[in-house]
Amino acid sequence: MMSQRIQLEADVQSVDIGSAETTITVLFVEDDDAFAGIVATYLEREFGFEVYTETSAKDALSRLDSEPKISCVVSDYAMPEMDGLELLEAVKGRYPDLPFVMFAGQGSEEVASRAIQLGADDYLEKDTGETRYELLATRINSCVTIARQQQKLQDLYTAMEHAGHAILVTDADGTITYANPTMESISGYSLAELRGQTPAVLGSEQQDEEFYEDLWEIILDGEVWTGEIVNQRKDGQEYVIDQTISPITEEGEITGFVAINRDITARKQRERNLQFFEQAIEQVGTGIAAYDETGTILYANQAYADILGTTSEDLNGRHMSTANPRFDVTRFESYWDSFENGESRRRETLHERLDTGSTVPVETVTTHVTIEGDEYHIGTAQDITERKERERQLRVFREAVEQAGHAVVIADGDGTIEYVNPAFEEMTGYDREEAIGQTPAILKSGEQSDEFYRDLWETILDGEVWTGEITNERKDGKRYIIDQTISPLTDDGEVTGFVAINRDITELKQQRVELERQNDRLEKFGRTVAHDLRNPLNVIEGYLDIARLEDDPKEAHDEIQRCTDRMAALIEELLALAEQGKTVLDPEPASLESVATAAWENVNTNEMELRILDDAECMMDDSRVTQLFENLFRNAREHAGDDVTVQLGTIDGGFYLEDGGPGIPPSDRDSVFDSGFTTSEDGTGFGLAIVCQIADAHNWQVDVTAGTDGGARFEFRGVDCVSDRE
Repeated sequence: MMSQRIQLEADVQSVDIGSAETTITVLFVEDDDAFAGIVATYLEREFGFEVYTETSAKDALSRLDSEPKISCVVSDYAMPEMDGLELLEAVKGRYPDLPFVMFAGQGSEEVASRAIQLGADDYLEKDTGETRYELLATRINSCVTIARQQQKLQDLYTAMEHAGHAILVTDADGTITYANPTMESISGYSLAELRGQTPAVLGSEQQDEEFYEDLWEIILDGEVWTGEIVNQRKDGQEYVIDQTISPITEEGEITGFVAINRDITARKQRERNLQFFEQAIEQVGTGIAAYDETGTILYANQAYADILGTTSEDLNGRHMSTANPRFDVTRFESYWDSFENGESRRRETLHERLDTGSTVPVETVTTHVTIEGDEYHIGTAQDITERKERERQLRVFREAVEQAGHAVVIADGDGTIEYVNPAFEEMTGYDREEAIGQTPAILKSGEQSDEFYRDLWETILDGEVWTGEITNERKDGKRYIIDQTISPLTDDGEVTGFVAINRDITELKQQRVELERQNDRLEKFGRTVAHDLRNPLNVIEGYLDIARLEDDPKEAHDEIQRCTDRMAALIEELLALAEQGKTVLDPEPASLESVATAAWENVNTNEMELRILDDAECMMDDSRVTQLFENLFRNAREHAGDDVTVQLGTIDGGFYLEDGGPGIPPSDRDSVFDSGFTTSEDGTGFGLAIVCQIADAHNWQVDVTAGTDGGARFEFRGVDCVSDRE
């Protein structure tokens, strides 16, 4: 029985290699869900099968009841509740003609024998790897093809048993006297409708009058006429018959005629199809060749010859290694024997042209077939030079995109992300796996309005390029600014997707802001310098005039010295003010207590006392915060006295420093941070301005208020303290 099946499989493949009437739908029954998924994916991707998977025999039977289009069942043997043999028996009981392949991971010759006895169409030991899956696909294709061909043969056999040839009998004048059921079926006329008519009732007008005159001349001469005629059914449909008309004679006189009609409409269609197929093979553009067990090429179409730079006639009779000189001819026998009947193998290789000796990249598919008992290899070869070049260009492009410094995002027509490069991951904090399947909305910061995004989408959906700046939000919540260009991807004028190139300009924007701040400070600094140095210069000029007139200019010289000392102090403070206005770009954690203590040691504090009530680790430029505290300590000494007590403590989101002095009147609190503002005769008015500049450089907010005992209290908020993160 198995040998008959194998022979039938070969016969079927010899007629229609790898073809199928419709898509092959497979029900794969496997209790290992992961393995079932791997096999199903491979069969669908590589062979175009439609695959359903079930993990139990019970569910498989339910699936068969609900899915009448199943072409083949593939089942494991060892399964819980009901094993593969029990499932086979149940399937054959319900669907005796449905192909069944046992794909067993655990089994034996006994299991295989039992499976065949129960009606299995094939048995294959389970293994992993594409070779085994490809073999499974070949077996499935063979079983389904055999089942379909067997059904066709059965239908044809039944039709022949009950129909036969159409027979028509007429009298000598051509009047119909009898038609058999087959004639009724072919023509569409019943016997009652045909009797009394002439065969002209079946005429299609495809034959002219001269044709029928010749026919009648032959049969009236008592000879047999044979030929093909296109007739017309009662419903107007034309059909072709192979007709033989013999005269009926009685004592040498013609008394009638009998016509035997064989409907050859299908054959004529097949002949047309065959002619079309032969022309298609020659013109298809895919190389096709066949060779026997000795490797001798028996057929090669011109497309195959073109790949090799020769003619099909030149290839006939050559060895198959002609196409691939690197093939070891001594290994041909083992190569041939490695194929199973019906097995197909696909690979990419190089063929060598016979005219130039240059190599051509090709994709080949080789199938082992048996035709009328003889084995052959049928091979196709496709020149993939252009495809390989496209693949190379795509690899180069992908590598360029992968290594690009800008973030690249590719989305489909609905905006769903399909690809992001490493720069995107670094910029946004989202891994590739997290981003793919999402939309760019995951990066929204809320800075842009809905109208902004509507205008953006309207632009790119119209097929235009959009360019602009967007404030996005990283996975960790941190915001950043990008310079973005979005270009539509089109196919035949239809937008099918988008590619976005994003350049992080956060630092550039910060630098621009800082530059504006620096320019503002420089302008303000210039005004301050001009204003604050003008008074001492005026005084110096006055005392110079006095010194020229006085006999003893010492007093005038002392005043000039005092003014120059004040100018030196002003210049030092102004330079410090300019320096401290620079933005802190790389803050590091530092202890408030350690920074304040260091500043305390740098200031002449006399009898002053520093109390540190609590401490915190804060992000800062510790050297500049040290100067901040130094200026606050000097301010306390100058305005609260040499014995004042200064307290340092923390508040929500920052810290404070207060003294026990008289405090700052509410009317002056808005002005104390202005450059040059002072209530002291000896002060420059820059100490608290420097404090404000250092705070601004850290993006801190500083406010002055009344302390616990009425003294001056300086509060710093917006401080990034390590303890606040925990």
